[in-house]
Amino acid sequence: MSRPWILASALALAVVVACLAALALPTQAAVRARNAFLLRRGRSGDFAWTPETAPPDFRIERDEAPRAIAEAARASGAAEVTDDWHRALALVGMLIGGQANEGAIHADLVTTFHGIRAGRGYCTDYVRVYMAAARTAGLFCRQWAFSFDGFGGHGHTFVEVYDQQRAAWAFIDVQNNVYAVFAGDDAPLSALVLREALLASPSRIEFRRAAPGRLGFPHPEKLLDYYRRGAAEWYLWWGNDVITRERTGIAGILRTLSGRLAHRVSALGGLPPFKVLATPDNESAIERMERLRRWATALGLIGLGLGLALALQWGWPLIARRLG
Repeated sequence: MSRPWILASALALAVVVACLAALALPTQAAVRARNAFLLRRGRSGDFAWTPETAPPDFRIERDEAPRAIAEAARASGAAEVTDDWHRALALVGMLIGGQANEGAIHADLVTTFHGIRAGRGYCTDYVRVYMAAARTAGLFCRQWAFSFDGFGGHGHTFVEVYDQQRAAWAFIDVQNNVYAVFAGDDAPLSALVLREALLASPSRIEFRRAAPGRLGFPHPEKLLDYYRRGAAEWYLWWGNDVITRERTGIAGILRTLSGRLAHRVSALGGLPPFKVLATPDNESAIERMERLRRWATALGLIGLGLGLALALQWGWPLIARRLG
């Protein structure tokens, strides 16, 4: 192959690599690109299931929690509580302390648990540890989230616990130490009922303290406004396997070297998909993410083709000499 062809291929490959780098740098852009590949469209009926009727593709945790988290869950007294709802609240109390420094931990479950007990942690940190502890307490959880930036990763996440006694889901915001009811009623709201109320009748919503300890929002009207701003972009992570994620694949190998590195690898490549509650209000945001996914896929395929072509151009003279 002639040198001009090799140079042209190399230049084209460099352009493609630069375009891919622009999609993945800085970290916020990488999270958005990751989410574009994880996003799935959903309708309200896709979320109307129970643990017994969970969709076959929902990744259910089967493994046991790390010892430190399991022991803390047992020490909280949650296992001795007979009903699911108060057991779920006891686990919140296990994590909620006094002061909170909202620095993200970005580490394996055990390191994250100790960081939370020391007063640090973002909402994702609280949810991961809570779901691991729930496994020990015999509770089934699923993880909801909402975004402010078109599903790009800036937002908030919380859990929904299935209460077998009421045969209903119950929303809990672990980091902010609250659950939600309608004013004048004690029945905890599910995530979807809460979202409907945020859009239609927010004045009916009352946030209540889930466990003794600090509140993420001391002024409930600010928490209500926070949730209302994200109400158009709700989605459900299609799996609760927070323990298995860090014990399998590359993350499982790296965990013996660095829990933080293993977590970052898992966060980029080990997460389940998430289903967006698709509505006319968020259709444009979904379409932007789907375009990003198509663009990133096309760039990846073009880059792969150019890389193979360049390798063949470089190696062809050697192949020709050996064949000759």
